[in-house]
Amino acid sequence: MVLAPPPHRRNRWTRWAVTAATAVAAATIGVVGTLAVLDPAGPEPAPTQVVLASAALRAYGATPPDANGEARVFDNGRLHLHVANLPDVPGYYEVWLINPQTMEMFSVGVLGGESDELLRLPPNVDLQAYSVVDVSAEAYDNNTAHSGKSLLRGALTG
Repeated sequence: MVLAPPPHRRNRWTRWAVTAATAVAAATIGVVGTLAVLDPAGPEPAPTQVVLASAALRAYGATPPDANGEARVFDNGRLHLHVANLPDVPGYYEVWLINPQTMEMFSVGVLGGESDELLRLPPNVDLQAYSVVDVSAEAYDNNTAHSGKSLLRGALTG
């Protein structure tokens, strides 16, 4: 016949063990969480991006004169645009590169609702030939051609 310890003694040990295990788990989670947030090594610095060309974008045509922006082409093939005070349009804003000699152009992408946009350029773009950055007002009309309503323009230099 096996004798069991008195019930009150077993319950006291079990309650103490549960309390101790809970305290150890909470302390461990707290330490790990703190280290993850504080990261003693600190954040890694952002990689530096080399600017290959840039353009000040100025109001064009009937666009209010306080509309402006900046375009920068990075060495990773991206075009960064920062725009301000664009007039409200019923459609959307599209970004173009234009060859000022031939007036040929192609769309680089669409500006979203923010003042900053990062667009990918085609890998074979010739920035010597397509040196003008244009931001136009476009309608939702299934027409992929430039609307003729340029809002901002600037010539890339660099």
